[in-house]
Amino acid sequence: MQLPSEQYPLVAVVLPSAPKSMADNPATPTPSDRIDILLATYNGERFVQRQIESILDQMDSRCRLLIRDDGSSDGTRAIVERFVARQPARIVQVDKGSPRLGACRSFASLLAQADADYVVFCDQDDVWLPGRLSTSLARIKAAEKELGIHTPLLAHADLVVVDENLRTIAPSFWSYSNLNPYRGCRLNRLLIQNVVTGSATMVNRALARLASPIPEGAVLHDWWLALVASAFGRIEVVPEKGVLYRQHDSNCLGAKSYGWQYVMQRAAQALCRGATTTCFRRAQGQAVAFLQRFGANLQPRQKATVEAFVNLKSAGFFDRRLLMLKHGFLGTGRLRNLGWLMMI
Repeated sequence: MQLPSEQYPLVAVVLPSAPKSMADNPATPTPSDRIDILLATYNGERFVQRQIESILDQMDSRCRLLIRDDGSSDGTRAIVERFVARQPARIVQVDKGSPRLGACRSFASLLAQADADYVVFCDQDDVWLPGRLSTSLARIKAAEKELGIHTPLLAHADLVVVDENLRTIAPSFWSYSNLNPYRGCRLNRLLIQNVVTGSATMVNRALARLASPIPEGAVLHDWWLALVASAFGRIEVVPEKGVLYRQHDSNCLGAKSYGWQYVMQRAAQALCRGATTTCFRRAQGQAVAFLQRFGANLQPRQKATVEAFVNLKSAGFFDRRLLMLKHGFLGTGRLRNLGWLMMI
């Protein structure tokens, strides 16, 4: 089965198959498993050193750290270059001097240069907890043993929400943000809400190849990878905490606690002209890109679901809400969904 190649040259979609032998697809990590760790930096001099140190603590001979700086104007690049100079065999700085791309495109560039068996994403301001690598790798390899190494797989873990001084705000990011990573990994729910946090994510080579290149229409690299994994493979939920998810005044994205204040804000927005928010329009744009790339390879029901989400913008006020309920274009949490139904 070949993917459409008129716009994006891609590999063929290979259906899941059983491994030929335990040697071909062991359930536990082995020294032959290569891991690329992708770190995108931008004006992160306050935190990036601590993050790199926490990554190096878990790296062994299988691992390589790829760092792309997105045009920092502070001391971030100097910090990165010192680490590269100390360990050039383990740390590689890529795209030096290239133009600024933004977070999503910066990670897309890193992913395009990764060629290992497994790829891990990380943010500059977080801190890895012990077992960040080994736990996710064991989960993905167990899934590969069951489904075959050609099945696109993504594993993502919970996080501990901390302040800029690493003091705990919440012991579970999923609970704090009222996210259900199990229910939320279904394709219809992923179209409207991303439950995968990139800094706690690992993907296998099958998913990295199938999802690349990440298109311009993707909202976030982790969201795009989650959509592809949900449609063509599987998302593995790792309940263990893998990362200290640092919250500070310069966060590109951050943890949000949802309650009645969220609903009131969305209700106020619904009373204003242009109820469809920028976030929802971008999610639809991402769905358009997904349909263009993979429409010919989706199962009929999957394709109908994505098309319905794309066409929500052309439906009337009441029809739009009926379609959302019919296809399950909902997030996790009653308050969040009530806010969306009032807003969209």
